[in-house]
Amino acid sequence: MVDRLDEAHAPLIGDNEHAAPVSDCARARAQDRISKEGDVQSPSAFIWALTLAAGISGLLFGYDTGVVSSLLVSVGKDLGHPLTTLDKSWITTCTSLGALIASPIAGLLADRIGRKPIILVADVLFITGALCQAVITSVSGCIVGRSIVGFAVGASSLVVPLYISELSPAAFRGKLVTLSILFITTGQVVAYVIGFALSTRRNGWRWMVGLGAAPAVLQFGLMLMLPESPRWLVKDGRSRQARTVFRKVYAGKDHAVEEVLHAIKTEIAEEEATSKDGSTSVSGTGLHLKFTRAQNRFAELFRIGGNRRALTIACLLQGLQQLCGFVWRSY
Repeated sequence: MVDRLDEAHAPLIGDNEHAAPVSDCARARAQDRISKEGDVQSPSAFIWALTLAAGISGLLFGYDTGVVSSLLVSVGKDLGHPLTTLDKSWITTCTSLGALIASPIAGLLADRIGRKPIILVADVLFITGALCQAVITSVSGCIVGRSIVGFAVGASSLVVPLYISELSPAAFRGKLVTLSILFITTGQVVAYVIGFALSTRRNGWRWMVGLGAAPAVLQFGLMLMLPESPRWLVKDGRSRQARTVFRKVYAGKDHAVEEVLHAIKTEIAEEEATSKDGSTSVSGTGLHLKFTRAQNRFAELFRIGGNRRALTIACLLQGLQQLCGFVWRSY
């Protein structure tokens, strides 16, 4: 049975045959890095504070996708006429469409200007979208507000887990990133409770959507006090700032800080070297060269066995989650 499912015997994390080559030294450094990080017995107070602050984006995601169900049944004729089926369809789908558009753009910008600025921009979009929905007088205005929220959802849902993972010790990374998912479901529950409380009040739906701005304002203020991702700082040539951040992460354990910092520098150097080696046969300059490199990297998702298997599993899990019908019941 196993042989029929995997005739190539390609592991999820590819071996020498199915994945890009990794030197023995790189493997040794990775193992040593994990060993050093393992000295940390529990996340520091700084990491918990950072995770909770960044996780507010998940709360906003859940709240803004959950509150729409109460909005649809409470708005009545406040937008000029009773909502038609087409109106309801646009109001619910425009958020997902906005997220679909914003997510890849946010990923590119996060690599260029950093993770933290993208989260701050997402907060501004959350605030703008919530206030826009609270004061609109037409269906088209509601769609615009929901679309702005969708842009914020797409940006934050991509960057926040990345931000948390790049700041967390390896031993606790999975738990801390999972908290952002817990925040999403918490936000949905909060939306349903507030919807139940305000759905029968006059203009209560305006308060429902407008309240979505409050957590975004809180997160914006908290994020101003939090650092940038140390991995991005190293890649941007600011290793001194990255070291300062890691000292907070590892509660002053300098041996762990230096090991992790050295490993990140080495990984980034190897990534850049691999990128250059992979583009030696690519002709052209400027934008054309960047586009060709991006095409080659995208092709590696399907060409390398381990990447292909991981991609298949990830897409299958996401697809099955949607096919279970939970999202449909949310509306």
